[in-house]
Amino acid sequence: MSAMSTNPEITTAKETTRFQTYVALTKLRISVMVLITFAVAAVLAAHSTGQVMGIGMMFGALIGMLMIASSGNAMNMYLERYTDFLMPRTASRPLPSQRLSSTEVAMFVAVTLGVGVSFLYATVNWQTAVCGVANWVLYVFIYTPLKLKTPLNTEVGAIAGAMPIIMGSLAATETVGLVCWSFFGVLVLWQFPHFMAIAWMYRDQYRKGGLKMITVTEPTGRIAGLKSVVTAAMLIAVSLLPVLVLRTQVHVWIFVIASLFLGAYYFKAAWAFLLDRNDQVARQLLRASLLYLPAYMLVLILACLT
Repeated sequence: MSAMSTNPEITTAKETTRFQTYVALTKLRISVMVLITFAVAAVLAAHSTGQVMGIGMMFGALIGMLMIASSGNAMNMYLERYTDFLMPRTASRPLPSQRLSSTEVAMFVAVTLGVGVSFLYATVNWQTAVCGVANWVLYVFIYTPLKLKTPLNTEVGAIAGAMPIIMGSLAATETVGLVCWSFFGVLVLWQFPHFMAIAWMYRDQYRKGGLKMITVTEPTGRIAGLKSVVTAAMLIAVSLLPVLVLRTQVHVWIFVIASLFLGAYYFKAAWAFLLDRNDQVARQLLRASLLYLPAYMLVLILACLT
């Protein structure tokens, strides 16, 4: 027995550090948001059709989704390891900081993708598994390379980011109804002001990293502001679509009032960013985006499930 293995504190510390490094590959906060949107869509879809998604199936679906999301995020880091090194906000990631090798990350990507797809196929259905693979390809091999070529990467990334909603509905019912399609539209549109705020705040780093964000190719930020306002306005309209299937007038009025309030709050922040593009206003828009999405999901759940 080695001297190191006789000291449990040292062993645990090293294991924890390495575990945390692998967790960093998953972009855990993003992966958790993927799980939340997937679960909300699954519950909404099941309720709308009168079906019940079993605990075992939901558990398998969430494990599968977590693995696929983790694999996609890790592969994104693998492909962007050189640009990540050039930007302070990403230089501490496992690859540019040399805490993991490219081979270790590639193995992690392959294992988590295989496990994720297998879980979805075995415990849920083939439709969700196929959709998971398609979304992985869209995120990894289309969205990620486009970041070096065109500002339109945001449009592709927004679709990839909203796909877990479609997968959640497919997992629960093998179909996609109006509520989940509208939820998908909300998440696609929500991402634009959210991304525009981030793109403005880190525009200098994106420029150094060679990423073609809209705030790099059009440095005044006017187009970013216009995109934020237009998509925030479209978001208000799309967010109201579930009223077509709500059961009572009370549900309709409460949902409409709450959705309009949230949409107006988000639109106001986007409008402020268009008029005065600076880091403080961009940060306020980012904060508004982080408040809007969970609040809207809560309103949607209460309106559809109660």
